[in-house]
Amino acid sequence: MKIILEYNLFYISIISTVLISLLVVARFLLGRRIHRIFFSLAWMIVLVRLLLPLCVTVPVGCPGILDKIYGWIRSVPAGRYFSVWAAGAAMSAIFFVVRYVMWGRILREALPIQKVPDIDEEMFTFMGIRVYVSDRIASPVTYGIFQQKVLLPKYYMELTREQLKYILIHEKVHIDGHDNLNKSLVILALCIHWFNPFAWLMYVCYNRDLELACDEKVIRQVGEDSRKVYAGVLISLAQERPAVKPVYSGFAQNAVKERIIMIMGYRRARIWNYVLCGVLALFSMVVFAVPVNTEEKAELTIQNKQPIPVPEEVEEETLEAVEVFKVIEEDAIGTKADVVVKTKENVSLCIKIHFRKELAVTNGSFISFQLKGKEWEAGIDNEYDGTVTIPEAVSYKGKVYPVTGIGNYTFYQCRKLRKVVIPNTVVEIKEKAFQSCESLKTLRMPENLELVEANPFVGCRSLESFKAPEGTEMKGQYQVKEGVLYTDYGRFLKVFPQGKKKKKFVLEEGVSQIAVCGFYGAQLEEVYLPESMLRVKSCAFQNCRNLKVIRAHRNTVFSGDSLAGAWRARILRYD
Repeated sequence: MKIILEYNLFYISIISTVLISLLVVARFLLGRRIHRIFFSLAWMIVLVRLLLPLCVTVPVGCPGILDKIYGWIRSVPAGRYFSVWAAGAAMSAIFFVVRYVMWGRILREALPIQKVPDIDEEMFTFMGIRVYVSDRIASPVTYGIFQQKVLLPKYYMELTREQLKYILIHEKVHIDGHDNLNKSLVILALCIHWFNPFAWLMYVCYNRDLELACDEKVIRQVGEDSRKVYAGVLISLAQERPAVKPVYSGFAQNAVKERIIMIMGYRRARIWNYVLCGVLALFSMVVFAVPVNTEEKAELTIQNKQPIPVPEEVEEETLEAVEVFKVIEEDAIGTKADVVVKTKENVSLCIKIHFRKELAVTNGSFISFQLKGKEWEAGIDNEYDGTVTIPEAVSYKGKVYPVTGIGNYTFYQCRKLRKVVIPNTVVEIKEKAFQSCESLKTLRMPENLELVEANPFVGCRSLESFKAPEGTEMKGQYQVKEGVLYTDYGRFLKVFPQGKKKKKFVLEEGVSQIAVCGFYGAQLEEVYLPESMLRVKSCAFQNCRNLKVIRAHRNTVFSGDSLAGAWRARILRYD
């Protein structure tokens, strides 16, 4: 699970539509049971989803139909319609800016409030808000975002002290809750997603729920016994219509009938109310999640559960074994041991021996680790500058154990490591085995290779090519073509070397998939995918910062975060 940037505005809008629809339904069915304060908070989650291009990848498989829907959404060539979107966004912004300017004129014409008989001046100052009077409005309204002002209609002198008190408390709640700022952010989201009718529906519902939530807060302050008087003030002020419909928070605006019903039926929230709202809030966070198809991970898991056999044609007697230099620890039941051996370059290397299974080079990230009071030497020194030859086998207690795997983090951040010689006994390379080996330029793959997990070479920015065994073909499903590593007998691109100096790359016909992080950090500017390409998996082009164009067939499905970090890239479809 990780946070990624989502580049597809259309995808964000469609996913947000799901939550908007659910909130509208919940508002209709449970509006009188759930306090509107919770609904106003739920709308904030939708707002964050609409404004922030962030997603959280969730490593779960999804049904085929969902996978197709996700693929269809991301296959929409949004870049072609940029000018249309920009025109619509500009028109929407102009509409709201004009309304703001109109209210600016009203504010300039407003006058500071004068002293009223029988009403203390403290009424207007004890709350710390500035109050003005305008003959252009028919009900109180709060104007401004950072320096907010309360505008009262000219007939305020006819109001009683109690009525004026409720009005000022209501507007004070708006000011303390920064409601005008929240409204401005909602308008910003509306201008960005102007093409989505559900965004406009959210705008209407949010404004109503904001006023209802404000009414609830006022009732909590003045007490439930004052509900009838407060509702009466609302009704009296709603009898007049404003000359200009306000953009900002007003006392007697937005569905007066709905507000009166809520005020008279107000009850304090119960425990089940909070529980239901918590469930609703957690469920709403789903819109930030991107399901990542775990096909490949499932395959790896199945293979990992099975013992990795030592190639039958290689006999133990023919292997060149090295003696154990130091025993770090051996478990009590005699199934495995962590030992240190010396390579022919006299480099200390940690080996994990599985007496009844396989053996792997492991845990290179732990240079020193305290275990039961002992110093655990693991992997190699990440400051080592030179070559490391992994031994074919280890001799321990009179028996030879072939080295068949390179484990997680074995050479992690060995930035100065120049060359690694991998013996043909190795059949498995784990994820992150060579991560951030920045000086590694070429790597010869073993001929018996059976499994390479998700790009173990992430961060190897100098790695220019993979090489096949000298003078031989690889015996399994892995292949090396033009320095690129493939699997499934050439139909599945596994790893494109990050340091390969090539601006344009054309995949040959017959390649049907690109693996997770397959092109991670590549320096390419243009990639051409063949018609046979069915699926581009998660993070396939992650951090390809020079990438500008990916030409793909209209049926090719891209995972949600396949272009994470590839800021400039766009997908051009062909038939």
